[in-house]
Amino acid sequence: MTEASNHHPSVMFEIIARDQQSLKSFYSKVFGWTYKPGTQGFAYIPFPERTERLLGGIGQSKPGVGLEPGTNFYLQVQDLDAVIRRVVENGGSRHVPPTHVDGYHFAAVKDPEGNVIGLIDPLK
Repeated sequence: MTEASNHHPSVMFEIIARDQQSLKSFYSKVFGWTYKPGTQGFAYIPFPERTERLLGGIGQSKPGVGLEPGTNFYLQVQDLDAVIRRVVENGGSRHVPPTHVDGYHFAAVKDPEGNVIGLIDPLK
């Protein structure tokens, strides 16, 4: 199978919060997000339109090393260490340390409600 034959990329994510206002504040402070109101108070995060390489995968869970069963999403960042620092300063925590694998550099953190957020350097 070639890259050209893969269709249906992930194009949206949701974080369903216990305390929406608190998580909106956290993500604004860490990632600079602003919000657009939606139906029933949903807070959309509009991103600029652009074309980038996308990557997805299915892996085997490995409890104890940060790879728990379930779904994950990754946010592209320019400086893993700086973002991890902001996460911790704003009530989140480290989850998987910065790691190089298969040609990319990633880490994972948890927001104040325990949701895992993957962080990845720009894909090349």
